[in-house]
Amino acid sequence: MKLIRIIPSLLIKNNELFKGKNFNDHSYVGDVFNAVKIFSEKGSHEIILLDILASSENKKPNIKLIQKIKKEIFVPLTFGGGVKNIDDASLLIDSGVEKVSINSQYFVDRSIVSKIANKFGSQSAVVSIDVKFENNEYNIYIHNGKTKISGNLKEIIKQIENDGAGEIILTSINREGTRIGFDTELYKQIEDVSNLPIIAHGGAGKISDFENLFDQTKIASASGGSIFVYFGSRNAVLVNYPSFDDMETFMRKYE
Repeated sequence: MKLIRIIPSLLIKNNELFKGKNFNDHSYVGDVFNAVKIFSEKGSHEIILLDILASSENKKPNIKLIQKIKKEIFVPLTFGGGVKNIDDASLLIDSGVEKVSINSQYFVDRSIVSKIANKFGSQSAVVSIDVKFENNEYNIYIHNGKTKISGNLKEIIKQIENDGAGEIILTSINREGTRIGFDTELYKQIEDVSNLPIIAHGGAGKISDFENLFDQTKIASASGGSIFVYFGSRNAVLVNYPSFDDMETFMRKYE
């Protein structure tokens, strides 16, 4: 039995919705408030919202933006981008965010995860890892895929668990935005490394891609970006999510 989750993952720049491919070539998609409202109304399991400029431009999370978004939605929200310390995380959670995602900052100051977990519980501390498959191995990148860091992926996952995180978002940079399916080999390699829930991300192009991931691995949670904001081969913008009936049928398979 798997309690599966299918989660829209949205990227924002300057408070607007964008989407890219392989962490590059980001194009304007639309209004973030309209998108999150649609996902909430359609009953998405959660929403992941990532500010892809905040860290590189040394900006703090936009609390007013978060507060406005939380007024529009009734599903759990994970937010990442620009979180440098426990004060930033506290402001987000006090504004209604259920989970705070840490990416590049984790590799600067690991203690931020334990501080969030100690203050709010492990369920509020998420670490996001971005990996690229090259030279027959998975390498970790930070700063929106621009900076390669040393370290073994499996060992870092164990370390994240020991630091008190409650969840990991693991993104394949090679697959992100491609809509060619998840890198199931990546998730097979790490599925037994820790007891933490892993959210797979990168490559979803159709609902059957989620099904293939869940069938071929022990992963029970996955997110998608392009699949939920684009329609057709020409990337026409269409914010969408499976209907309640379709999702119920899909989830029943894993009960």
